[in-house]
Amino acid sequence: MRTLLLAALTLAALGGCADVPTDTAGVVPRTDAQPSEQDKAWMRGIHEGNLAEVQAGQLAVGKGSSARIKSIGKMLVVDHTKLDTKVTDAATRLRIPLPMSPSADQRAMLAALQDSPADEFDQDFTAAMINAHQEALAATKFEISHGTSPTVVALARMAEPALTAHLTALRQGGGGPGTQTPTESPTGSPTGSPTGSPTGTPTETTPGPETPHGE
Repeated sequence: MRTLLLAALTLAALGGCADVPTDTAGVVPRTDAQPSEQDKAWMRGIHEGNLAEVQAGQLAVGKGSSARIKSIGKMLVVDHTKLDTKVTDAATRLRIPLPMSPSADQRAMLAALQDSPADEFDQDFTAAMINAHQEALAATKFEISHGTSPTVVALARMAEPALTAHLTALRQGGGGPGTQTPTESPTGSPTGSPTGSPTGTPTETTPGPETPHGE
């Protein structure tokens, strides 16, 4: 009798185990990695750039002497505000502390634009923003290639087309009067691209042969 009882208990235990799924193919693993120092550096840098370019755009709206520069300024305010909202939200989730203000160099650039004479502002603004966007685009492409956090790399991929469109608009305009009316950027703001915003990878991240002066 005792032998039969033990056998029954063993079979019951085995039957209970049969109800436990052993196939884990359908279990979705955690895909986000702990942000690397590269990820954190890009998040801090792009956040500082967003803050600086929003302020520069506001200056362009107020001080620009051409309708085009005012329009580019508005574009920078809208696009970089949207981007920074996503950056700060992601930084909060990933527990990455961000700076409270632009970098020292960016603050110096903003002060120089603030003091720029009215007849020189458009050219000064264009030159400063071309330089800023070239640096931001180079850093963003590096993050796309070398970042380890899927969340941060996805943000960089999202930012790249807008930064490219901004750079194109700035290079085409140069701050001179009589230039073309801006079209739409990937984030819905005006740019200077006559055929819409570029979405591919730019062929350069260093200054082109053209000089960013007004026409």
